Amino acid sequence: HQAITAIADSDVPGILVVGTDDGRVWLTMNDGKSWSEITNNLPKNKHVAKIFTSAGQGAPNLYLALNDRRQDNHKPYFYKLSNDGKFQWQLISSNLPESPANVIVEHPDNRNILFCGTDMGVYMSKDDGKTWIAINGNLPASVSVNDLFIHPRDKKLVIGTYGRGVYVLDDLNVLK
Repeated sequence: HQAITAIADSDVPGILVVGTDDGRVWLTMNDGKSWSEITNNLPKNKHVAKIFTSAGQGAPNLYLALNDRRQDNHKPYFYKLSNDGKFQWQLISSNLPESPANVIVEHPDNRNILFCGTDMGVYMSKDDGKTWIAINGNLPASVSVNDLFIHPRDKKLVIGTYGRGVYVLDDLNVLK
């Protein structure tokens, strides 16, 4: 396979990250002149569904959503790259239910708050991925959440679903 399935840029100039359908992840810090594989301790042959690089102060955080639905494996694989310079991935899926991982984003004002989407809905973590809670609200039951976006000015969580439309969580401050 080895087709690019996810790509993310950073607010830091020159940084670009790509992932492939066989679970490999590549990083450039010089606008693509050279690339380094940073797959390291990720599970083999999982589809890279989404890559997210955080904005804001300091070095960006890097997150991955991997899934293995091709092998009927419904375990959610959400990872965060360690920021110790060793490029080690930390699994942050902890208490999520069995459901393929689709997307992960970080709150722009608080790096400890994460949102993720799976085939079973949308979840939030207030502790950097250690624990997750469902925030499905008025979403249809068991809806597949394929994309998430936090509007930078209005701080609204936009939730893109598979076949059920787009939903907006108007006030993220309620969840803090």
